[in-house]
Amino acid sequence: MRFFSVEEANRLVPLLSNTFGRVRPWVERVQKLAEGLDALGSAPETRETHAWREERDALLERIRAELGPLQEMGLEIKGADGLVDFHARRGEEPVYLCWRFGEKSVTHWHDLQAGFSGRRPIDSPDDFEPTYLS
Repeated sequence: MRFFSVEEANRLVPLLSNTFGRVRPWVERVQKLAEGLDALGSAPETRETHAWREERDALLERIRAELGPLQEMGLEIKGADGLVDFHARRGEEPVYLCWRFGEKSVTHWHDLQAGFSGRRPIDSPDDFEPTYLS
């Protein structure tokens, strides 16, 4: 498992902003397609519903292709609309540094079990251990 310093996480913010800027419209479209398909329930397949399923599946594949490299870097994608956690150490305690699309930098952290609702502001980047890449 890779751990990130606040500095390392912040260096990735431009990449995250660009990536999620591309992906977010696809995520919104997938949600609309899924809602439309759910509304149809178990109705017989039509040409239109078949096209919706194909578009949804193609968009999901594009989203996976865009987000996969981020996961390979050690980031945890918590939401395809732009919620990302970075493994970090606050003293000896493993925690997450947390970033959400639209934020200009990584300014929050939370316990591993807390999730987004447990976010706390980063008072000092020095509270988090630097890594060998810092």
